[in-house]
Amino acid sequence: MTIEAQETLNAYVDGELGPEEAAELEARLTSDLDARQTLEALSRQKRLVGDALQAIDIGPADLQTERLKRRLADRLAQRTVPRPYRPSLGWLRAGAQVAAACALIAFGWWGHATVTAPVTGVPEYVSEAVGAHQVFADDPDYPVEFAGAAVDGVADWFSGKVGVPITAPDLAEYGVALVGARLLGTKEGPLAQYIYEDDKGARYSLTLAQHPKKEPIGPLTIVDYPNRSVGYWRTADVDFALVGEGGKADVQKIAMDLSSKI
Repeated sequence: MTIEAQETLNAYVDGELGPEEAAELEARLTSDLDARQTLEALSRQKRLVGDALQAIDIGPADLQTERLKRRLADRLAQRTVPRPYRPSLGWLRAGAQVAAACALIAFGWWGHATVTAPVTGVPEYVSEAVGAHQVFADDPDYPVEFAGAAVDGVADWFSGKVGVPITAPDLAEYGVALVGARLLGTKEGPLAQYIYEDDKGARYSLTLAQHPKKEPIGPLTIVDYPNRSVGYWRTADVDFALVGEGGKADVQKIAMDLSSKI
């Protein structure tokens, strides 16, 4: 079989032939056993690679990464066809594409720190908190991992992972109810994120991280990000970041009260 014939079969499997070219090839396949066998091999390998990519699963904890991974898997499944007479190159290409999908998944949450335009001069955990808020607090379908009574049930687990005792503050006096919580893995270490919502549907998130021993403590600081405000402060044990969409005054009020109590 010529290289041109192989390219035509690859294009057919990829759905890249026009109607006339596809009809011409299909007519030839009825009498060309070698071409039919090659086409079957290409189709089978395409399905195997597609199934392998679709089987990669990291669970629902990170929906944005999941959506990106699925889109990548779908795209690769459409384009990945190892060549029959160059199997080593074909499988290397397929392996590289599977590795690319795995790399995207392994990259995971770290990539979300760049979702929101950075504000200079803030600690890294604050940037992580803002990115986490945009990804999770703004998600209407799966904002938290633990809700209701389960939040209290995982308090010890959160504390063990973060490295210091932490709990979810009650913000009911501000008209803000707890939605739930999740644990985030970042390049700075584990972060606990508690998500709240007011009666207008505005979301707030309080992120807690273990305070690095070599870092100084710091008083409450209010900074503005696009469409949200952040109040952060650092204590000897825990660093806090309150991210809110309800307005700078509301974020400042809640953060001032929390920083004076915690």
